[in-house]
Amino acid sequence: MKTIYKTVLLLAVPVLMTSFAGCKKFLDTKSSTATSDGAVLKNVTQLNMVLTSAYKKLYFNNGGADRAYSGLAGLQMYVDLGGADILSHTNMGGNQVISYTYEPTRTQITGNSDAIWSMMYKTINEVNAIITALPTADGGPELKQQIMGQAKAIRGICYFHLIQNYQQTYMLAKNKPGVILRLSSTDPESMPRSTVEACYQQILADLKEAKGLLANYERPNKWTIDKNVISGQLARVYLVMNDWPNALAEATTAYNAYSQLMTRDQYRSGFDKVITNGYPEIMWAMKYTDTDNIGGSTQFNFWYNQDESYGEGFTDGPIYAFLSFFADGKYEQLFEKTEDRYQFWKRTKNASQEWSTKWAYNKYKHYGDANGAVQGNTRPEVSLMRGSEMLLIMAEAAANSGGDGLTYLNRLQRARGVVNVTTAAAGPTLLEAIYVERRKELLCEGVTGFYDLLRLQKPLLRYQETATYKEGHYTWGVNQLNGYVASATNPTGTLPSNDYRFICQIPQLEMANNEALKPADQNPYSGQ
Repeated sequence: MKTIYKTVLLLAVPVLMTSFAGCKKFLDTKSSTATSDGAVLKNVTQLNMVLTSAYKKLYFNNGGADRAYSGLAGLQMYVDLGGADILSHTNMGGNQVISYTYEPTRTQITGNSDAIWSMMYKTINEVNAIITALPTADGGPELKQQIMGQAKAIRGICYFHLIQNYQQTYMLAKNKPGVILRLSSTDPESMPRSTVEACYQQILADLKEAKGLLANYERPNKWTIDKNVISGQLARVYLVMNDWPNALAEATTAYNAYSQLMTRDQYRSGFDKVITNGYPEIMWAMKYTDTDNIGGSTQFNFWYNQDESYGEGFTDGPIYAFLSFFADGKYEQLFEKTEDRYQFWKRTKNASQEWSTKWAYNKYKHYGDANGAVQGNTRPEVSLMRGSEMLLIMAEAAANSGGDGLTYLNRLQRARGVVNVTTAAAGPTLLEAIYVERRKELLCEGVTGFYDLLRLQKPLLRYQETATYKEGHYTWGVNQLNGYVASATNPTGTLPSNDYRFICQIPQLEMANNEALKPADQNPYSGQ
C-alpha cells in the first residue's frame, strides 16, 4: 500500500523569505511515493510554503538522517569519504565511518541503501505536488513562474544525485536501468526504472526549463536557486555526460557572474561564514539554523582541526569536536608548502600518538555561536557552488575539445599561490593536472570523491599507514578493499572504476512495494 504523509503548515512564507522558520517537519515515511495533502495546494501562497519545505528537505533532510545523509551538506561528506583524500576515525561511529570503510552496507538488506533514495524522493514528491497543482492554482503569473522554476530546478538536482548513486556513470551505462522517473503527484506507485539516458535527458529538461523560467528572477539570498546556479548545475551534468561544448558554455555563463575568486585571506579564514563575509565567488550556499536540529553533526564538527590550546575532549573547544576527519598524507603531498591555501598541520603538543601523526586540515573550521562560547552551537554556512569549480569545469571541457584549458587552469593556480603552475598545453598531462586541482580546491564540497572516480573511470587507491608512513589511511579504510594484504610492506586497498560497491542497491522497500520491479532489476552488490 502507498504510504501517505500530510503537511502541517501554520505560517505563510513568501518567496522572498529569509529563513526556514514556520515550516513544520513532515511526518517521516519510507515510501518514495509519499505525497502531500492536496488540501494545501490551492493557491500560490500555499504552494510556496511547500516549496520552502522542499528546500529544507534538500538542505537538511529534516535533520532526521545520520550525518552523511543530512541533505546536500551531508552528501558533501559522503561523496568525499568514498574517495582517497579523507580519513575517518571510528571514535564517533555512524554513517560517516561506514561511508569511509566500504563495509557492505549499500545493499538492499542493510537499510543504508534507502538513505539517499528516501532523502531525494521525499523532496521530489514535494516539488511534484507543486508542479502538478501550480497551473490551476490561484495566483499571479510572475509568482507562479518563479515557484515553478525553482521546483523544476530542485527536481533536476535531486535526480542528478540519485542517478550518480544508483547506477554506474553515464558514458558506461547509458542503456542500463537508472532510477524511477516520477514526474507528477498522480504517478502510480508501481513504475519501472528508466534508463540512465532517459534520466539524464529528464534532468537536462528540468534544468533548462527552470533556467528559462528564472531568467529574470532576482533571488533574495544565496540559498535560493537562480539562473546562475542552474547554469552551474547544467555544467556539472554536462561534465558527467562528456558533453564538452555545453559544459564549457554553461560553466562560462556561471563563472562570468562569479569570477572574483577568493583571496588568500578569505580562503584561509575557513569556509564557515561564506555568506556573512560576502565572498564574491560563492554562487550558492546555505546556513544551518537554530531549528534544523543537526547543528552538531556538520563536517565542521568532524574535521580534526581544533586549536592546540584546547584539550582533546569532544566538548573542550568552542563547538562539539568529534576529532574524526583527517587529510590523507598523499593528498597533503599534492600541495606546495608555499601555496596560499596550504592549511595542513599536525597536533604535536597534546594529542595522542595515534592522532598526532595525522594531518589536520583547516578548511572547515568553526568557532561556534555568535558569542564564541565553549560548547557553543554549530551554525556554520556551507558553500554549495563556487566560481572556482566553474573555472575548473571550463578548463576540463576546453582541454577535452581542443580549446585552451591551460589558461583556465593557470588562472586558478595563480590565484591560489601555486609556484610551479602546469605548463602542459594539452593531452593527458593537462587533464591529470586539472583533476588534481579539482581534488585540491574542492575537497568536501560534494563534487569530487567517488563522483569523480566514477565519471573519470579512475580506481580508488588508498595507502595504509605504516611505521614509516604514518599519515596514511587507517586499517579499516583499506582492509575491505581489493588487494589488501595486511603483512605487505606497504599495504594498499583498491576498487576498480565503476565497481558496484560505489553504487547503492535499490532499497528493499521499493523492491517490495513496486510491482513493476523484479529481482532481476536490482543492481549487483559488487563487480563491474
